[in-house]
Parts: sequence; C-alpha cells; structure tokens
Amino acid sequence: MQIYVTVSGMTHTDLLRSLSPGSRVLFIRLRSLGDTVLSTPLYKALKAWRPDLRIAVLVESPNGEVLKRNPDIDQVLTIPEVQNFFSSLVSRAAALREIRASRFACCINLHGGSTSAWLALLSGSIHRVGLKGFRNAFAYTHALDVPTRKADGTKWHTVEYQMEWLRQLGLPDGVIPPLRVIPPPELEVPVRRYLEGLGVKPDSRYAVIHPTSKFFTKEWTPDGFAEIADYLVRKHGLQVLLSGGSGEESKLKSVAQRCQENVVVCAGVSVGELLWVLRGANLFVGNDSGPTHLAAALGIPAVVLFGSSDAEVWYPWRAPFQRVQNAFDCNPCPGYRCLVYNEPKCILSITTAQVKVSVDAALRAATSQRSAEIDKSATPK
Repeated sequence: MQIYVTVSGMTHTDLLRSLSPGSRVLFIRLRSLGDTVLSTPLYKALKAWRPDLRIAVLVESPNGEVLKRNPDIDQVLTIPEVQNFFSSLVSRAAALREIRASRFACCINLHGGSTSAWLALLSGSIHRVGLKGFRNAFAYTHALDVPTRKADGTKWHTVEYQMEWLRQLGLPDGVIPPLRVIPPPELEVPVRRYLEGLGVKPDSRYAVIHPTSKFFTKEWTPDGFAEIADYLVRKHGLQVLLSGGSGEESKLKSVAQRCQENVVVCAGVSVGELLWVLRGANLFVGNDSGPTHLAAALGIPAVVLFGSSDAEVWYPWRAPFQRVQNAFDCNPCPGYRCLVYNEPKCILSITTAQVKVSVDAALRAATSQRSAEIDKSATPK
C-alpha cells in the first residue's frame, strides 16, 4: 500500500484511527440509485470496525429510501435532483446548513463532481477526503491515490475499489460485506394490496422485468423484452411484472403492447415500493441499472443485459446473476452517446436466444439452491 503525507503531516492511514470516539463521518454519494446501493458495504465495514463512529450519507432525494432503516447508517441527508438553477441553489444551501450543523469531523466524497466538491469544502469538516484527479482538488485535505487496477492487473469491482479508499484511510483488511437494503415496513401491506389489485396473488410465482435505463446505450429493445416476457410465462409458468419509475410509463406500455401473453404493468412505483415488488420475485431481468442492484441486495436471481458499461466493474455484487453481453472493441464507454456507430450496437446486438439461455440458467441455479437449502435443513443435527 502506498502512503501519502498530507500538509498537516498526518498519513492517510492514520485518519480513521485518529478520529475521537463518537466522531461524525459524512459520505457524499450523489447521482445514481445503483451507486447508492453499491456504497452500502462501506458503511457496514466501517461500523463493524468502529461502532462508535456516527455515519451519515448525503444522497439525492429519490435514493435516500434505500439507506433508511440501515443499522449501519445513523443519518441520511438528501438534496433534490437538479431541476433548475434557482431551486438547486436553494436546496443545496439548505443541505449545507444541515451539514455544517452536524459538525462532521471527516467528510469522504465518493462522487467527485463539482457540486459534491463544494459541499465537502464548505462542510466544516477538518478532514476532507477525495481521490487524486478529482476536480476542484483544493476542496480536499486528503487526496487518495488508488490504482485503477489491482496488484494482479485485474479490474476492481466498484465495491472493492471504494473499499480500498477506506483501507488507505486505515480500515483493516477483511471480508467485504454484501449489499444492504431494507424495504420500508410501512409499505409492505400497501404494496401487497396494490399487486393484488393488479392480479398478483400473495402466493404467485413471478418475474420482474425492468426494461428502462437512464442511458439509451444501456437499454435493450421493447420487442426483445416482450419476447422474454412471453417466454417466462409460457416456458416457466411465471407471471410477469413490468416495473418502472415515474416518467417511464410509456416505455412500459411499449413493451406490454408487444406481449402476446398478459403482463402486469407496475408504473410509477417509488424506490421503497419497488423494493417490496422485487422482494417477492423469483427472477429479475433488466439492463445494467439501479433496480438491478436493488435485486442483488435482496438476493433475487438476476439476468443482466450489459451494453456500454463495464460488466467487470458493475456486475451485481455477491448475488446470483447471469450476464448477457457481446464483445465490442469500444466497450466500455461512458455511455452518454455512441461514439462509434449510429446506434448502440453493444446492447442492441443481444439476441432473445442469448437471454433465454441465461433465464433458463438463472432459474435452474435458483432451483438447485433451494433444493440444497431444503436438504440442509432436513439433515438431522
């Protein structure tokens, strides 16, 4: 491990050990739902080592739901997603006042953008941690130099990469925890009634298909998802639920209209509601997106379709999954637009035959796992 000395003379590896008992630590994890879910092992690892620390996480408001009730987190702070300059300025000013009032001893910025850098700088924290190469380098008292690959040359999974940050700050080596999300208890009954109203009985075996993504370079075709929905009904006898958030109703309808079998459309569900929808599922099928990582955190077998993103970095962490992806020399890429073709061939090249093979494999593995658990529980002790 490389050690760097800060201006104050403290090495990075001294930082977490040097915090006095009961110190408050703020993590900034803005932007996507998936990133928020994938940050949860950090809080578990830090809390297990130093249970005295008070851990807070700042996220954008739709994503705060996945951190509430997490016993590793003492405080969840939120700011709204960017809408317009004035409202964003007001909301960030309010968040900053709350941050400063909390008197954090240490602020760790997992995001690295300009907004998060300024929030870190103005947080009032004595120790402000970022990564070498982050914009607004002046915002940080500690700039970590984490290599882009492991010592053996392989890529870090994003969970491993961020855990390395904490190790450079003094966290002892150890097994990295799994993802952790807890569905809101108060939504269990309302979601069950909602599903029953759509024809999904409490004992139904169903699959959730989440056909949307914020990046079109990660989004498979409505025709493809519709064919897979029909396959799940006909071949595996599963009811199919199409899930999507606010503003994604038209995409779900586009898939549903192409289905020959009946499917259930769960449109406009909140993050908390989606957790309960996923929890009862026998299978999840979707693009590389936030709901994929929610399914992983709940242990739901998943079939994940990868396009522009790097599957070695973003695969579901410590969860059963099947990966569907075709190799392209231009992969991975940032995904904001296709830089090589007039359409994102990486995701569009995936065939329904490939997905069906992965669906069969995922369900077969899940059946074997259940059988093994039954046999284990039936074995006399």
